Amino acid sequence: MTNANKYVIIIQANQQDVGKAVHGLLYGQELHDEGFQVEILFDGAGTEWPNELSKADHPFHALYKQVMKSGIVKGGCQACSGFHNIEEEMQGAGVSLIGNAKTGGHIPFAQYMKDGFIPIVL
Repeated sequence: MTNANKYVIIIQANQQDVGKAVHGLLYGQELHDEGFQVEILFDGAGTEWPNELSKADHPFHALYKQVMKSGIVKGGCQACSGFHNIEEEMQGAGVSLIGNAKTGGHIPFAQYMKDGFIPIVL
């Protein structure tokens, strides 16, 4: 697979932007189903989505379960989930916290670019 076939979808949508969050999941699943390498990350206010989407009564719960089962959700920003005080909720929703000292606990965006990923930020 060439670098043009690698995508990182970063969901930063706040709770009022359900369309952006859902489309991030939909795009990720579609790319995955079509054979592209794709990773989905939750960042900023978007770190609040895994907890919401993991609730059985959420309208997009089934989509969230499908995307999680595909294994394309790779994590959520450690620093941002700390800022929003939802680290435990993220992990409870099945999302690992990622970040490193070099990035102040944030997702390693530059590393994704070095690794040839094309970013999609919603």
